[in-house]
Amino acid sequence: MGRKIDRTSEANTVVAVGPVRFGADHFPVIAGPCAVESESQINAIADAIVQVGASALRAAVVPTGASAYSFGGRGAEGITWLVEAGKRVGLPVITQVNEPQHVEDWAPLVDMVEIGSSNMQNFELLRIVGQSEVPVLLKRASSATIDEWLWAAEYVLAEGNDQVVLVERGIRTFGESPTLDLTSVAMVKERSHLPVLALPSHAVASRSLVSKLTLAAHGVGADGVIVEVHPEPDAALANPENQIDFAEFAGLMHELGVTRLRTGIDAIDYELVDLLARRQRLALEIGQVKAERGAPVRSPDREAELLERVRTQAETIGYDEDIVQEIYGLILEASRRAQERQRNERLT
Repeated sequence: MGRKIDRTSEANTVVAVGPVRFGADHFPVIAGPCAVESESQINAIADAIVQVGASALRAAVVPTGASAYSFGGRGAEGITWLVEAGKRVGLPVITQVNEPQHVEDWAPLVDMVEIGSSNMQNFELLRIVGQSEVPVLLKRASSATIDEWLWAAEYVLAEGNDQVVLVERGIRTFGESPTLDLTSVAMVKERSHLPVLALPSHAVASRSLVSKLTLAAHGVGADGVIVEVHPEPDAALANPENQIDFAEFAGLMHELGVTRLRTGIDAIDYELVDLLARRQRLALEIGQVKAERGAPVRSPDREAELLERVRTQAETIGYDEDIVQEIYGLILEASRRAQERQRNERLT
């Protein structure tokens, strides 16, 4: 049985899809068309999105349309084109499964399967993907509450598959298009250990809003985003109004890139401060042992050995040795001052 969704510890689930780690990497972007239309179409899209930094290639081969007369997809032929395009450009591949046979046939070929919003409460399908070892994208249904969404995910986890990524793709409101519920992203992040993505493409009345909602999703803490991309959106056979072209996607990735890099730097900075605090605590424990033995605070030989070691490491990885030595000189000085304060406090 998989781990339940309700958070019982602070540990978040990281879902690995090829080299991409949802819940750990800084805002991965899944991109691709609503549906595979032809071999040339999916290859052109794969080439375009990989050049600007997309993390995975996603497309349906049997899309679920709003009408019985909607484009029905390319089926088995489409899955072959999709998988080959992903392999050629080195991107993990994701496709939608609508029935148990799709899981049996396609799960071994792709890196991740998607449960569409219309199948969010298809409990037989959820159990079957739960019994598989393939990671799962689970979209929220347009009329589902947060609790219903999370309970749907429990059907997958209960079968032993904890590699689940939740996707907010818009809820039914008073407008013609679904409304992207970014509040739910923040709420589910607090209630669940699972990664949460946003899919703004289905929740806009205008393509021009895709970029803005993507940045907004990043701002509320989403673990990534799905963007639908097509060479000629107006000519798309499925959901033309939801897809952006290559130039628009490149512009979005450029705009998002600065934000993602800054977030990455922020995460590293937090980690550095935490590591410095942990180092200081260990230094104080050593200082206490030194005081009990009557040893001096400063150990010149030990400090020289440490500085030489970090200089060598810096040189090995191509970082400035002088800067590293200067930084460690400050760290050692801070440790000595802390140990001296500790000794003085013991004497008073």
